[in-house]
Amino acid sequence: MSRFGPSDIRNVVLVGQGGSGKTIVTERLVFHAGASQRVGRVEDGTTVSDFLDEEIKRHISTSIGLCEFDYKGTRFNLLDTPGYADFMTEAQEAVRVADTALLTINAGAGIEVQTPRFWSLCESQHVPVAFVINKLDLDNVDVDGLVTSLQSAFGNKVVPLVIPTSAGASFSGFVNVLTGKVHSYGAGSEEAVLTDVVPDSMRSAYEAARLALTEAVAESDDGVMEKYLGGETLTQEELVMVFTKAFRTRQVFPVLVASALKGTGCDYIMDFLSSYAPSPVDLPVQAKRKGSDEIVELHADPAGPAAAFVFKTTSDPFVGKLSFVRVYSGKLGHDIYNSTKDVTEKVGGLFHTLGKKQEPIEEAVPGDIVVISKLVQTATNDTISSKDMPLELAPIVFSQPLLMRSLKPKTRADDDKLSSTLSRLKEEEPAVVIDKNSETHETILSGLGEAHLQVIVERLQKKFGVNIDLEVPKVPYRETIKGKAHVEGKHKKQTGGHGQYGDCWIDMEPNERGGGWVFENKVFGGAIPKQYIPAIEKGMLETMSKGQLAGYPVVDVKVAVIDGSYHPVDSSEMAFKTAGSLAFKKGFEQASPILLEPIVSLETIVDEKYMGDVMGDLTSKRGKIAGMENVGGKQIIKAFVPFAEMLNYGIDLGSITQGTGTYSMKIDHYEEVPERIAEKIVADAKATMVAEEEE
Repeated sequence: MSRFGPSDIRNVVLVGQGGSGKTIVTERLVFHAGASQRVGRVEDGTTVSDFLDEEIKRHISTSIGLCEFDYKGTRFNLLDTPGYADFMTEAQEAVRVADTALLTINAGAGIEVQTPRFWSLCESQHVPVAFVINKLDLDNVDVDGLVTSLQSAFGNKVVPLVIPTSAGASFSGFVNVLTGKVHSYGAGSEEAVLTDVVPDSMRSAYEAARLALTEAVAESDDGVMEKYLGGETLTQEELVMVFTKAFRTRQVFPVLVASALKGTGCDYIMDFLSSYAPSPVDLPVQAKRKGSDEIVELHADPAGPAAAFVFKTTSDPFVGKLSFVRVYSGKLGHDIYNSTKDVTEKVGGLFHTLGKKQEPIEEAVPGDIVVISKLVQTATNDTISSKDMPLELAPIVFSQPLLMRSLKPKTRADDDKLSSTLSRLKEEEPAVVIDKNSETHETILSGLGEAHLQVIVERLQKKFGVNIDLEVPKVPYRETIKGKAHVEGKHKKQTGGHGQYGDCWIDMEPNERGGGWVFENKVFGGAIPKQYIPAIEKGMLETMSKGQLAGYPVVDVKVAVIDGSYHPVDSSEMAFKTAGSLAFKKGFEQASPILLEPIVSLETIVDEKYMGDVMGDLTSKRGKIAGMENVGGKQIIKAFVPFAEMLNYGIDLGSITQGTGTYSMKIDHYEEVPERIAEKIVADAKATMVAEEEE
């Protein structure tokens, strides 16, 4: 049995802009707790939480790093997350199961473009947030200015919990506003020496900060607020009590400071989390009874109904499929019931993890995060409960893919393995979209950005042995006509015995856009026997699949068979099928053929400051702005844009908005391609056809 109960657990996620130092903070916390014997370096690829090949190669986090360890009677489950937009789904998974968030700020950079996004993510999941201003050992750090910026961006509930006694290379400690103690770090020491005397030089700053903290937390409790406004002084015990409550209920957002590189302040982060961060006991969750609208409140109670949530799926070359699970109530046994899929599965193994190290455990207590091996059908976003009370926990809402690419297997063997591999990839990357384009015959992989897709390619090769290239997808152009034609299609061939004879006259004209194919039989007097009419249409339909202009499907055409002739011996369905094909080709060439391109309905969401640049970019892409709307401080720009201009839009939008913009699109309709552009498309298509014929 575990020696830790639900009240002893702290589920903490580290979020923040890439480069703010989340991974090295995690590394220091793990080391300080004695769970590792040395402090690794991101540059060397030796950190506990970044152990994947792609992370070591790029020196960035690309996946959740789960570090579970004990510290002074508390069980910590730390979730280190990527800080770059391309890997936002990992942060979404981790925040979904965390009870507290540490939002790291680079002291040298301040609030960066992704910082508000991580704040909003924590806000959407109602997760308490503490800011950690990291890298305080950098030169020219303005802590007061940073705090002011945080308050301007995120409200006056952001309050300093500590005041550094110095910054830059001389950073060696801080005053704890809540306790009044001074934390001092000697050279090379990661353990603070505590004293009770605030230096005279910091007395006024300390008193101002304590007043601000007291006022902020008092507002979270009516009784305390009444006492405070009545002129009574809060006791230290009352202040600590009300601060703890305010932090856990998102009524106050404390600011901490640290230099993770030096280890300064990391011991206090651990103590802060142990003392003030909520345990699973403090945060009941709601689930829905499957098949009804009944809401069940779940508490971290071993005797409660079984309820756990799968927030991540991955695979290990030695263990196999791994499911990362947060337990909310009850216990996990040797068999689990997946209420999402209505299946029962056998647990292969139950583990705690410290990076890539796995420790087998006997049971998982409510509130804990564990890893289960060899669950076959269970996937991310599934709920584990009991058959007696099947429950559904709210799923993670993932970011929409922003960049699409065509998958090209390098060999026939890679092609044979691709289908099964993609289904396994989808388990690990639930935000990835995989589509088969029936028109271009391409497999389309859509992800959050270039880096995300490149990591996927590397993962496919190393994990699954499938080698692929990524290419820009083909545009599903179409062909149609603008004019009319009256032509004959005649197929006559003498082979010595029975010959082949089919003859038809047709009228061809354009149909309305989106009207599709219309075929009519207007033959009178038996010029063509009725049994041959379907063959004529069949010949035309086969010809339409690959147009004469550039090889794209032909759409929106009306054809009427009006006359023809036949031979009582040599005529056949095949002959009239060929005649129909010849007639269509001839008529299409004479009826002013044109190229059509898909137009997408686009919805882009950006910060207002980027609106002008985004609209200008869309205009340069031949886009037509359809409307604008301000929702929640964001600008929603609606437009119609040629699909051909959108193939790299995820990259372009990321560049314009510094990775903060998002968009969604779908093909809405087709329009004629401008003549200048059409000429190039046709020329390129014909050159490709010639090259393929020569091969």
